Amino acid sequence: IELVKRAIGDTPILLLDDVLSELDKHRQNYLLDSIHDIQTIITCTGLDEFVNNRFSINKIFHIKNGHAVNAN
Repeated sequence: IELVKRAIGDTPILLLDDVLSELDKHRQNYLLDSIHDIQTIITCTGLDEFVNNRFSINKIFHIKNGHAVNAN
């Protein structure tokens, strides 16, 4: 991340598409701990497990009928 930040002069936004379902709990925790200070957008299924038990987030959106609905 620091290399990207220096190369473009700004902090990137990290996009993770359903990556958590592909990892075991140990690797999920490692990934989430590694990106704690990076603005990240994560798509996932099984939201309750990740949100309620694993980490805090600023905003949650659900996709319903093709529209993003703020769940906070």
